[in-house]
Amino acid sequence: MKQMYLPNRRVICGALFLLISSIGIYWTHMSHALNAQEQHLLLSDIVNAQAKAFERRLSQSLSATHILALEVQQQNGRIDDFDHFSEEVLRTIGGISNLQLAPDGIIQKIYPLLGHEKAIGHNILKDDKRRKEALSAIKEQKLTLAGPFKLIQGGVAVIGRNPVFIRDSNKQVFWGFTSALIYLDDLLASTELDLLQSKGYRYQLTRQSPDTSETEVIAASREPIVSPHRTSTVNVPNATWQITISRPMEGSIWRAALGYLTSIIIALFGSWAMWFVLRQPEKLQKIVKQKTHELEKFALYDYLTGLANRRLLNEHLERVIQQTEYCGNSAALLYFDLDDFKRINDSQGHEVGDGVLQQISHRLNSVVNKSDIVARIGGDEFTVLLSASDSAFDAGRIAERLINVISEPILLNNKELSVSASVGITMIPSDGNDVSTLLRNADMAMYSAKKSGKRNYHFFNKALQKKALYKMSIEEGLDTAISKEQFVLHYQPVFSFDSNKLCCYEALIRWNHPREGLLYPERFIGIAEESGKIKDIGYWVIQEVCDVIKMRQLHTGDSYRVAVNLSPRQFNDPDLLENIRRIILNVGIDARSLEIEITESTLMENVESAIHTLHQFKELGITVAIDDFGTGYSSLAMLKRLPVDKLKIDRSFVKDLSSNNSDQKIVQALISMAHTLQISVIAEGIETQEQFNLLQQYGCDFGQGYLFSKPVPITELNEAMSTVI
Repeated sequence: MKQMYLPNRRVICGALFLLISSIGIYWTHMSHALNAQEQHLLLSDIVNAQAKAFERRLSQSLSATHILALEVQQQNGRIDDFDHFSEEVLRTIGGISNLQLAPDGIIQKIYPLLGHEKAIGHNILKDDKRRKEALSAIKEQKLTLAGPFKLIQGGVAVIGRNPVFIRDSNKQVFWGFTSALIYLDDLLASTELDLLQSKGYRYQLTRQSPDTSETEVIAASREPIVSPHRTSTVNVPNATWQITISRPMEGSIWRAALGYLTSIIIALFGSWAMWFVLRQPEKLQKIVKQKTHELEKFALYDYLTGLANRRLLNEHLERVIQQTEYCGNSAALLYFDLDDFKRINDSQGHEVGDGVLQQISHRLNSVVNKSDIVARIGGDEFTVLLSASDSAFDAGRIAERLINVISEPILLNNKELSVSASVGITMIPSDGNDVSTLLRNADMAMYSAKKSGKRNYHFFNKALQKKALYKMSIEEGLDTAISKEQFVLHYQPVFSFDSNKLCCYEALIRWNHPREGLLYPERFIGIAEESGKIKDIGYWVIQEVCDVIKMRQLHTGDSYRVAVNLSPRQFNDPDLLENIRRIILNVGIDARSLEIEITESTLMENVESAIHTLHQFKELGITVAIDDFGTGYSSLAMLKRLPVDKLKIDRSFVKDLSSNNSDQKIVQALISMAHTLQISVIAEGIETQEQFNLLQQYGCDFGQGYLFSKPVPITELNEAMSTVI
């Protein structure tokens, strides 16, 4: 028996040695591989982020040349108040060293001039180093980016030159250049390359020389690029830059060797193997406990801010409701979001938006007591549960402190941002004794505060409840409004400024409510949009308009185009194109008889998807118009990408046109910009002859409003038209 035991023991020890050493070697190898993969992914994220930073800064700074070019064209080749105008542009856009005007290619004006005097009189078209890029810009009639190169006045910079053409005797004549000069150091400062270099990263920014086609180094870190490294393309006008970032994996080979050696040493100590095995259940238990804790935290806390999430809030809220019922005390729930937070996300990016949310979260915790619960329940929506609020006065006082602390300036990326909050307050248990009711009531109170001017707070009351019931009744009525034929369409004519003749109609929906009479869209469209019923209503409108187009073609020979408004939810419907195509084919009309109007803000929600959908509309032959233009955040560069036929200037700019100088300049600029892109312009809300005369003077193409005709039912359309004509 003893002789059998010894061989068995040797086999077990040998197997244990092989097992432990194999596991250790494999684990070391996988750790090394995962570390390398993580380094590659991290480098990819960093280099892409820095490339985007370059592109954003260049795009923002070079937009100044378009603004100068538009001003030159409007003033027929000159800018009398160049310094004042340039000062406003620099203050608004930032990141630019100076702005220049170069009529006929000769630099004549620079702002600010101090330090750049040597550049005055320089002929760009005769400078061999810059002549090629300047001639290319003239030939292609688009913005070109020259450099980087050393300046006459000293320093290294890039310069965006925008060729300007003005109309002379019905032809486009080259006037000269509008330019924006950006020092290379300022451009690099808009990125995080210096910070990355201080953390051990290395970078190199290169471009392909337009003259020799050789790769030129624009900027680089003190240490050369090593492996591993990642490269990303920086898209700039008429050129392509590349940025490469690397970080040495210092000590990785030694760590791997040490891991292999350690694995073998552990395997050699066979006498410790049993102890190690016996420890595994305990270690596993700790790991499971740690992972369980992490999962619980993930399930109950917001990943971005570390605040309680909706689930944890609901648990605490149920507990507070029970306590108020048993003890007879009171509590309060504060519900709020950040006013116009979408503007920050759209203009500054989601990374900045996340930074704002994190700073706001820290401030909220500094205001409330430790026993109170601060939660982020989605997006920019927060709640504060005051578990022991003795009175509405106490809740209001806390709300004021929250509003004040949120309104303090936020510093991110050397930029100062400001936000505000609107707070809704509901008392527990007087305003409700269940979670969903309290959240709903607090939400209603918040929207009431927001509508009354933002940056304040409102308590829930019976009036808000009545309003919610009314909203519910409207929503319920919408369920049967189509089947009971309660919707009707009114049509408003659109006239051409050139011919003073009718050119098309806009279809506007009305609701013949069985109890409240004729309701206008502002009474029910928002509710329909929130509930999702807007899609059925929208397709009913398109079907009705197509039927009317067909009927008028058959009976009156009327072939005018009819415009239909698309809601945001319907525009994002994946079946939108197929449904419209089916309706047009079934009715049997020419798709060119239909015009689709989409608001500017709807297009900006998902620009790439919107461009794809608009191209499909154009392929069908449907005319596309942007409604309420001027009220959103679209840029000239974005507008150039949108395949649209018309812009509708929002009535808010037309309302005070005859008396408001700012509105006049805005309308003139919008019309000029649209015509530059070969887009027609419609002004809506025209009510006076003075407004009509100014719009005609500015070159507006079409107009609609009460001056011509109110929206009328189809049966009264011919009578209204005869009155106008």
